[in-house]
Amino acid sequence: MIDVIICAPLYAKSTGFITHGAIALSRDRIVAVGHQGQIESLATTTTTVKRYPDDALLLPAFCDSHQHFLSYIRGRVERLSLWDAHSLSEVFARISAKVATLPAGTWIIADGHDQGRYAERRHPTLSELDAIAPYHPLLIHRACHHIAIANSAGLSIAGITADTPHPEGGRIAHDAHGQLNGILEESARTLVTKHITLPPIDWQAHIPSAAHEYHKRGITSIGEAAIGHINGLADLHVMQDAHLNNRLPLRVSYMGFGAVADAWMNRHERIAENDWQNAPIIKFFVDGTLGGETAWLSQPYRHNPSTCGYSLYSQKMLCHVVTHAHQSNFQVAIHAIGDAAVAQVLDAYQHALNTTPRTDHRHRIEHVEVLNKGLAQRFAQLGVIAAVQPMFTWFEESDVAQVPEELLPYTHAWKELETHQVPLAFGSDNPVVPDFTPVKGIAAAVTRRNYRGLTINPSQAISWRSAVDAYTSTAAWSLRREHIYGDLRAGLKADFVILDKQFETGDMDRILVQETWLDGVCVYQR
Repeated sequence: MIDVIICAPLYAKSTGFITHGAIALSRDRIVAVGHQGQIESLATTTTTVKRYPDDALLLPAFCDSHQHFLSYIRGRVERLSLWDAHSLSEVFARISAKVATLPAGTWIIADGHDQGRYAERRHPTLSELDAIAPYHPLLIHRACHHIAIANSAGLSIAGITADTPHPEGGRIAHDAHGQLNGILEESARTLVTKHITLPPIDWQAHIPSAAHEYHKRGITSIGEAAIGHINGLADLHVMQDAHLNNRLPLRVSYMGFGAVADAWMNRHERIAENDWQNAPIIKFFVDGTLGGETAWLSQPYRHNPSTCGYSLYSQKMLCHVVTHAHQSNFQVAIHAIGDAAVAQVLDAYQHALNTTPRTDHRHRIEHVEVLNKGLAQRFAQLGVIAAVQPMFTWFEESDVAQVPEELLPYTHAWKELETHQVPLAFGSDNPVVPDFTPVKGIAAAVTRRNYRGLTINPSQAISWRSAVDAYTSTAAWSLRREHIYGDLRAGLKADFVILDKQFETGDMDRILVQETWLDGVCVYQR
């Protein structure tokens, strides 16, 4: 029985663009897709027929294939937002206001710091932070979540001095005189974060409202890109409790990290896979970020020629852990931003595949912000997915400006990858960007303009159809969910989105989500 027919111009990878298109739904499934007249002929007396304007656009619902749902909730609940601060004076004013509301000794955690966005183009100094928060331990997370800045009270609680050795996989920064400057890179952040005491988050209370924010943006499925990175196995238990109690209206593919990855590799804590969740991926991090100067480049940073960034793994150790996960029949997803890091990961995948050949492995590299000549071809040869974030282009401030001149043509190089037929799976990396609306990511991938109107490496533009595919069908495929969602095909789940305008009308970053449907139900209407 046909319950609902949706009539609108539509696009999906399997159908192409249909000017007068329609889909038919039966309960939670799509049962027919085609031209409006053909599909409307299937209606019965009980069928609801919904017709949309000729300038609307029906698409498969978006899949954010790389984001951090629990981190998003944590940021909304317990962190002071700096995302829209445009100067250090604004940052200091917000921290000072927070200090005034809390007893001495209470931790203050801020998020969204980006020195590239500030008029001063620098991090706050330790003395500046100490002046505004002398009696409150303070930790400021850079937007990328790979760099943090602590004040002296926070460093003291953590027992960090100028003589504290760098932890494995991180660095404690010092000033020109060898004294602490408060900056903590990569794993060095955990020296402080493990001492932070805050009231526990009521995760189950906040999950439904956070999921609604995804629906507002047309997103119904996500790749949870490092489950375990907040509280280890407890993160997985939080999500499973929400799933079992019907409080998580999103389809979730988990990438296990840390304690969760270790448990899965030892055949423990495996989840029950169904239409709403699966757990196919083990996650690793190989480098940091461009804005933090910790992404590993093959050449020195343009504005800091003293560093190329660094890898968090030796090649031998990376080959070992990747091959182990590969031989255990997992997908592997590895964070690699700089071109040297990307090359190192490709070497590790090559080693794993030479050791144990496997078809349809669907291994991924996350972010891939900088390539160099020949790397896209290696992706294609190895069958590796590029899981990239066009939202980084949309919100670009100063990261690309850090890239050395010879590598600039290979920054955010989605066209280079597409030309070599490398699968592109789009995501947002939410919450490391101020917003995560897929339409804005699509706009950035097509126009190569950021939110300020600055054009970034325009030769790497792709078509809107390619960008939509990367946010729908290929994103689903990258998570092994192409048989459930990501397209408009008979038999797939009725997950789709209605936009108010089409991408060829101009000003595509202003296109709005009118409705989001999940499992045959409208879960958001503007």
